[in-house]
Order: sequence, then structure tokens, then C-alpha cells
Amino acid sequence: MDRREINTPLGVIVLSASGLGLTGIEWQSGKFTSVEGAMSNPHLDRTEKWIDGYFRGQEMPLPTLDGAALTKFQFRVCKVLMEHAPFGQTATYASLARAVKSPGASRAVGSVMARQPWPILVPCHRVLKSDGQLGNYSAADGVITKKWLLNHESQRYSLG
Repeated sequence: MDRREINTPLGVIVLSASGLGLTGIEWQSGKFTSVEGAMSNPHLDRTEKWIDGYFRGQEMPLPTLDGAALTKFQFRVCKVLMEHAPFGQTATYASLARAVKSPGASRAVGSVMARQPWPILVPCHRVLKSDGQLGNYSAADGVITKKWLLNHESQRYSLG
């Protein structure tokens, strides 16, 4: 498993990849500790370019995901969300459940969002409650980060 730290406007993010694809994105508490001569991995390289493009508002080719640690349902929910709620748009848990052909599975979809290993890339921050409220966010600083990401994507939410 290869790992790489990258600095972002929201702090340090650690990328993990296997030979098959990206296995995880997670926020790190603490300071950026760049490693000189870090190991090259095409999945980490592509993800780093994607994240840089994301924060610049530029569309970049998506990295390959290694979903071996997920169930088929979990992986399908993640893949469908990436198509269902592009940059600047939101979805609801219910609409995502319908999109994966499991209309009664809103809570299951919420559980997938809370545990999926690729925050930002699999845009769980774009999934809202049916009443338009933000709901929870388990990555980084929680709802504060979710609001920041939505504001970055021009979906205005008060940060107060």
C-alpha cells in the first residue's frame, strides 16, 4: 500500500493506493510532513492532480478506485453518486437510493456515505437530507467542512 500526504486549503489529506487503484482519502490532523523523493504510484499521482484541480475549480480525469474493501452495494452507491451529483449540484439520500435502484434504502445510503473511504472524490458532502438540510458529515471538521465544500462549489450555505 502506497501513501502520500498532500496539502490542501482544508488541511493535509493522506492518499492511499494499491496497485489496483485509490483505496482511501483521509484528513490528517497535524502539520504537512512532505517526504522528499516519495514513491511514485500512478493512482496517487492521478488523485493528487484531481484534488488540485478540484480546489482550483477545474475538471480533471477521475482516479481509478480500488473498492475491494466495500460490498457491491457500497461500491455501487459511491460510483452512482459520482455521476448523480456533479460539481456544483446536490442530491438527497432518497434520490441517491432511487438512483441505485433501492428506493427504500435512504438510511443504508447514508451509512455508506458516512463510511466510504474517498471523501471529496466520492462527493458525500453533496448529499443532503430530503428537507434540504445539510445532515451530517463525518470527514475532517464535520459539517463545517461540508459547508466549506458546498460553498466552494457555489452551493451557498451559511458558515455561521
